[in-house]
Order: sequence, then C-alpha cells, then structure tokens
Amino acid sequence: MGTKYWGGIGVVAASIVAGVSAASAADLAVKAPAYKAPPPVILSDWAGFYIGVNGGYGWGDFKNDAGFSDKPKGGLFGGHAGYNWQYGSVVAGVEVDFDGADIKDTKPATIATANGPVAGTVTPKFDELATARARLGYLVLPNLLAYGTAGPGWGHSEVHAVDTAGATISDAGATNFGWTAGAGLEYKFYGNFTARAEYLHYDFAKEGNNKTTIDTVRGGLSYKF
Repeated sequence: MGTKYWGGIGVVAASIVAGVSAASAADLAVKAPAYKAPPPVILSDWAGFYIGVNGGYGWGDFKNDAGFSDKPKGGLFGGHAGYNWQYGSVVAGVEVDFDGADIKDTKPATIATANGPVAGTVTPKFDELATARARLGYLVLPNLLAYGTAGPGWGHSEVHAVDTAGATISDAGATNFGWTAGAGLEYKFYGNFTARAEYLHYDFAKEGNNKTTIDTVRGGLSYKF
C-alpha cells in the first residue's frame, strides 16, 4: 500500500510540473508579438513638364560713373516653364521665365550736356527681366519642396533724363546680361497644381556707364503635365 501511495503522489507531481511548464511556454509566446513594419512614406510625383504664371515686386540699386545713384522699385508680372526630374526626395530641374516690369524711380540730378551741366531729373527703369536657371530641391514634406536656383539673367533697361522745363536731354535703352540666384518654397495643393514663393537676385554686368542689381520677391502658380 505504501508503494502505491507514493507512486500516486509521484504521478500527480509530474502532472503539475508538466502543466506549469506548458503554461510558462504559452506565456512566453504571448509576450513576444511579431514585428510589424511601419507603412511606407508615399512621395508626391514632381517629375515632368510644367508651365505657370508669376508676379511680385522688385527693387534695385542703380549707379553710374558720374556719381549718380538711385534705387528704382516697382511691380513685375510674367510666366515660367520648366522640367523636373525626381530621385526619391530630391527634385532637380531647369526653368526659364520672363517678366514685364515697371521697376523705376525719378530723382533730381545735375545732368552733363554739351553746353555744360543743367538741372533736371533722371529716371532709370527696368521694363523686362528674364532668366534660364537650374533648380535643385528637397521634399521636406511629400507635398512641400524647398529649392535653390541659379543661372544666367537678362534684362532691358532705360535711362531717361530731362531738364527742369521737361525737355528730354537723353533717352537711352540697353540690354543687360548677368547672373541670377535665389531660393524658394513650392507646395502641391490640388492635383497637379502647385503654388510657390521665391526670392531672386539679379546682378547685371556694367553697361556703358551704368551698373545695376535687382532683387525680386515673387509668387506663382504652376500646372504639371
């Protein structure tokens, strides 16, 4: 009887140990969930050809060898077209643009003439601006592009001088060449439409006796095909 008693206790103990081991293994399986990868970030498609319109405000610094200086300012409006390539979050492209402008100012001056200096006014004016630029940007958000830009710049200027009676002393026009550089932000807000804000600096080579730099801030709307 004693042998049967102790044998029964051994069977019960073995069953308890087996049950505890199975329960522990089940707990370990529950405490180790499978790894779940985060969802992928979906970037907007910026690649392709686009066209648009832009407008804004410009101000300049005009100087000539006679010691005259002025700071013309005014509005501008025009259009642009370009093409983008996209490499993940990096967007590179080329763009051309043209603006009609009314960047000018009139300032009193002593004007040199063949008969000697006379009192009057001088009005420097830029009526056209254009560029051909490379752009390089990064998508800080899937729909928001921050970019830098640089390339050749072109403009057309006039310098109009009159005496105090309003008679024209000189009226000269010139084509100006130089470089331009700037930066901007562009946001894709609806389908293939984007809105932008950008700053551009134009530095033109000396033309005759005159040297000019111009800064512009512009907003624009574009459509990507």
